[in-house]
Amino acid sequence: MLFKFPLIIADESVDARIVAGLVGGGYEVISVAQLSPGISDTEVIALALERSGYIITEDKDFGDELVYRKVEQVGSMLLRITDTPVVQKVRIVVQTFDAHGSELLNSFSVLSQKKLRIRRY
Repeated sequence: MLFKFPLIIADESVDARIVAGLVGGGYEVISVAQLSPGISDTEVIALALERSGYIITEDKDFGDELVYRKVEQVGSMLLRITDTPVVQKVRIVVQTFDAHGSELLNSFSVLSQKKLRIRRY
């Protein structure tokens, strides 16, 4: 990690092993599943705004909410990694944050097994 990435807010949909992998990679992460399970997408966004955080989610509907609302103060990533062993998923996510951290800020990104799409706000 070359620069200090902001706090990552992991939506309840994000696998706990991905959260653990990010923490193990030196990232500061809040897991909604542990902190406040069951809160709404709007409340997750409010938490990210309050804490200047970056949201990651595996929930496509939440991704749609982030794009629709265009919450420019909050960067976010939709994880669309399917049919992949969890160990490999964790590696893909951590390596993406390591390699593209500064590019991810102030954008909405979609990460799949083979591709990272970054849409700047």
